[in-house]
Amino acid sequence: MIWASLQFIGLARKDQYKILYFVYKILCRQRNPEHSPSTALQHDPTSSRLTRLPFSNLRFWIPVSVDHSYPARSHPEHRSSGMSPTMFPPTGSSHSHTPRGIRRRSLRLIALGAISLLGLAACSSSGAADAGSGDSEDAAGATMTIRFGNVISVGDTQNQAYDFFAERVGELSDGRLTIEVYPDSQLGGEREMVESTQVGDLEMTAPSAGVLANFDPALQVFDFPFIFEDAETAYTVLDSELGTELLRDVEQSGLVALGWGENGFRNLAMTDGIVTDPAEMQGKKLRTMQVPMHIAYWQSIGAAPTPMAFPEVFTALQQGVVEGVENPFELLHSAKFTEPANYLTETRHIYDPEIILINKDLFESLSSGDQEILQTATDEMIAELRTLKATVSDEVRADIESAGGTVADLTTAERQAWIDSAIPFYKENAPTVDIDKLRQVLEAAGNTTFLDAIK
Repeated sequence: MIWASLQFIGLARKDQYKILYFVYKILCRQRNPEHSPSTALQHDPTSSRLTRLPFSNLRFWIPVSVDHSYPARSHPEHRSSGMSPTMFPPTGSSHSHTPRGIRRRSLRLIALGAISLLGLAACSSSGAADAGSGDSEDAAGATMTIRFGNVISVGDTQNQAYDFFAERVGELSDGRLTIEVYPDSQLGGEREMVESTQVGDLEMTAPSAGVLANFDPALQVFDFPFIFEDAETAYTVLDSELGTELLRDVEQSGLVALGWGENGFRNLAMTDGIVTDPAEMQGKKLRTMQVPMHIAYWQSIGAAPTPMAFPEVFTALQQGVVEGVENPFELLHSAKFTEPANYLTETRHIYDPEIILINKDLFESLSSGDQEILQTATDEMIAELRTLKATVSDEVRADIESAGGTVADLTTAERQAWIDSAIPFYKENAPTVDIDKLRQVLEAAGNTTFLDAIK
């Protein structure tokens, strides 16, 4: 627009150059006293098109002649700053004087042009500032869909809580952030979804601590049996500084842990009768997760642990590939494992926390406000999940029994036999994990039996 105005008033081409350069120097000083005009100039000698002077937010264009109509001479200031000799026409003299044909009329035009351009620069600065603010608001207010995959059956307490999480994220973000929950292994098994979340193919997932221990070995401490006597003891440990530290360590795996979810206490379900004594597991083929410590424990008491992906378990139980499975009652029932494996024992041999995960790069790309929204919704979801879990085991147990299943409780002596069966396992396997962390967890849980075993 500026160039068109100068052409409109009928000045000669070289006079127009002089005015533009004069105004340009004023603008440079006005926008940044330390800015040298030469540092912003760009010249493409292969083009006769416009060349931009991109200083700060001003977008200021002038035509560059490449037909070399003017001699290849430059002002000493241009030479010292490295400017192209054809960027501006020579003045015809190294002395500073008013160019021929400009004089009073042109000086007035220069002054008017300078005033106009300075006003435009001020507007440009103001407009750029406003645009920058708008861009920031757009970045902070970006819309996004986040997929949350898990292996838990539709309707289980975890997925009820995950749906609650999705609702809260939508409410807190005024609908900008959408959580799409994919239950029932729709996006793969636990380990597969962790790997997908690591590389960004999936945004969120919630594996058990046992599966995530394959990626963060410090979490193997939760794979040891009979650490927690009840859920309240587990919550105390998970909500402590120790639990927070373990969540932070997950970031080394390219993931961000937003909090501790809950799968619950794992119990036995067998196809061929009730088991109340660990010795009765001798030679039994038991489906386990792909978790080294789980496998090692069952091997230590003579069972034949068979790692298997969750979606394959029902058929394996039906066809006799395995004779039993171990999971929380709710999951055993909702996955219909209790149809082929309808002899259950409440062993509570492992408390199984879940970890709410999000891809690290994605989380760090979010604004601090959106990060806070996800964290707040996660905290609320965990509280909701714990409330749901408080009563679900008794409800599910009643459903299993009403459907013809048998559920056995352990006597005090029987439970102690199970606990004692794990002492050799602790002595052998504690040195293979972070034993200091294991001691801290056992101490926080008040578990002196296994603390004494690994002294």
